[in-house]
Amino acid sequence: MKNFYYLILILFPFQGAYSQNNFHTKQQIDSVYKTNEMIYPDDEQDVKKLEELIKASQKINYKNGVIDGKMKTLSYLNFRSDYKGMLKLIRELEALGLENDHLQLNRLYMSKSIANNALGIEREARQNLLDALKHAKKLQGDKGHMEVSYVYNTTAIFFDGKSIDSAFYYQKKELKELEKISNKETKKVQMSIALSKLNIGKSYLTIKPQRLDLAEPYFMDAYNYKTTNPDIFEELDLPILCGLADFYFYKRDYNKSIEFSNEVLQREKTKKNYTYKSYAYSVLADAYEGLGNSKEQAKYAKLYAALNDSINLASKKEVSQQFDKLITNAETKKDKEYSSNLKIILTGIACFLLILLLITWFFWKRNNKIIHKKYEELIAKISNERKDTQNKDPEASENTDAKSSVNITDETIKILLLKLEKFETSEKYLRKDLSLTWMANNLNTNTKYLSEIIKVHREHNFTSYINELRINYIIRKLYENPVYREYKIAYLSEECGYSTPRVFVNAFKKETGFTPSYFIDQLKSA
Repeated sequence: MKNFYYLILILFPFQGAYSQNNFHTKQQIDSVYKTNEMIYPDDEQDVKKLEELIKASQKINYKNGVIDGKMKTLSYLNFRSDYKGMLKLIRELEALGLENDHLQLNRLYMSKSIANNALGIEREARQNLLDALKHAKKLQGDKGHMEVSYVYNTTAIFFDGKSIDSAFYYQKKELKELEKISNKETKKVQMSIALSKLNIGKSYLTIKPQRLDLAEPYFMDAYNYKTTNPDIFEELDLPILCGLADFYFYKRDYNKSIEFSNEVLQREKTKKNYTYKSYAYSVLADAYEGLGNSKEQAKYAKLYAALNDSINLASKKEVSQQFDKLITNAETKKDKEYSSNLKIILTGIACFLLILLLITWFFWKRNNKIIHKKYEELIAKISNERKDTQNKDPEASENTDAKSSVNITDETIKILLLKLEKFETSEKYLRKDLSLTWMANNLNTNTKYLSEIIKVHREHNFTSYINELRINYIIRKLYENPVYREYKIAYLSEECGYSTPRVFVNAFKKETGFTPSYFIDQLKSA
């Protein structure tokens, strides 16, 4: 849901009311470009039409016609993720000399930034954005505000995954720039504003600490288009409704989340967008899990998996078919046709990898929810234990009726249990040289008796018993004393008696279900 502006620009096919080779004057060429202003090509047929326009412009030495055609071709290469092709075409455009055409220079530098960023040339990509902004700010009026907003949007996308704060900062600057536009009633401006608000609302859900209160107005503003601008809402209904489903899930209003997810599914039946359908299934599974409705949760989890398996299979078939076609035609096709088929195959592979990424993300998200639930259960347990400690009867004695495979008298059991309680409060279990023999000697008993008492009355073997004591000790320290949260794992490991940090981390995870680092991060953000 991030590159919204680019999604808008490729929603419409490149159409032109002209016949082949019917371009003899600048006016005829300009009329086609004006008819298709801001409409980006999205298939090979559109590119062929553009090539005709470019050739016609070159034939009559019409420089602006050549530039316009190449700029629109540049958007097609971006759509196809042909970043090396983009950089090659950009060099051609730079050689033409755009001079003081700030509009074209702005878009050229934005395209250059997108290509460089995708190819991992981040420093150059950031400079390209600064150059684009410089030219965008030289444009006057509403056109200038619109172009500056595009640059801020591209900059936010650049920082996505690198710096949440920077991405969020430029999303807000983008909206601020859009609100400066005097004529906000055009469809393009309204769609840009709606998507900008969705992006900001979503960012409030992902930043730490999460700000649901600040996210809500942005989601509701976008949703209000349903009544104030129904034509805009019809264009953006699926991303808006998915955003609201997400918002209410995080708000734990699971019924609302389910309501909006179902509306996504209803509308998707006519729009046929499997990405949003898959997302809706995912949210429904999570929402029903939140309500404790395991039957519905399982139903939508199954639908989600089946849909992704179907897309996965379709992608595999497409790749296989294209590959077979490529082999069949390899000996007769020209290099140009070979290259075209190869691009289709690579696109299929890219789709397949994207689906795998989505599936991985889904299970990662579910795993994180399970881990966080374990964290919440631990916090509740600590809280209850503190209350129980305050209300505990000091005269209460341990149950000694448990059966033992070793013949130990009741009196001996009582004595050893009392000694065990003192041992548990003495923190001697933090010693690094602690062993069953040492502990038996310290409690004036033998290892056989001690091992049996721990097994029967503590339901542990000696190692797991000591691990539980040590991990509970460090958990209490981290929970009750914020200073401990600033210590390194190596120090915490040594503090509770472990020889190495690795052994400590493994023991902590075995006892709690998550790592000490996760526990510390959650306590800090609470």
